[in-house]
Amino acid sequence: MNVRQRGAARRYARALLDVAVEQGRVEEVRRELRQSAQLLALHPELSTALSQPAVSIDRKRALAREVFDRLGAGELLTRLVDLLMTRGRLDLLADIEQAVTAAWNAQRGVLMADAVTADDLTVAQQERLSAALAAASGSGIELKTAGDPRVLGGVRVTMGGRIYDGTVRGRLQALRRHL
Repeated sequence: MNVRQRGAARRYARALLDVAVEQGRVEEVRRELRQSAQLLALHPELSTALSQPAVSIDRKRALAREVFDRLGAGELLTRLVDLLMTRGRLDLLADIEQAVTAAWNAQRGVLMADAVTADDLTVAQQERLSAALAAASGSGIELKTAGDPRVLGGVRVTMGGRIYDGTVRGRLQALRRHL
């Protein structure tokens, strides 16, 4: 994504977030936005159909309305998708989702943390990790977790632009470099 696209995504995100805050629907809009971005990423044929210049805007709107109604998207997200389709900017949806999350977290003083472990963490483990990261950083934490068997064990956390690697794989690589 180039600088121009990043700026456009941030402007859309700021406007969307302002309206969502005003309506008291921030978490709902974030969830819908995340689901919509995932849907378009998983179904590139849908994204292509909604972006095709050869397809009339009325047909695109009908298709988008049907798809996003089935997804359970609210009026705010549906209007955003319609605006992006009309302007030929539907490709910005995933970037807008990231920008909304970043802006909302900045507004609340919350850091985003991504944790990767060998196995998926239980809810209790996620809560303990989130509490430990909050205590270490002095900020609230929004934690995303993922399982990756390649890490072998331990946890790798990316937070605030830094990577904290406490994985077995990371330690083995460090030992290999040292030797």
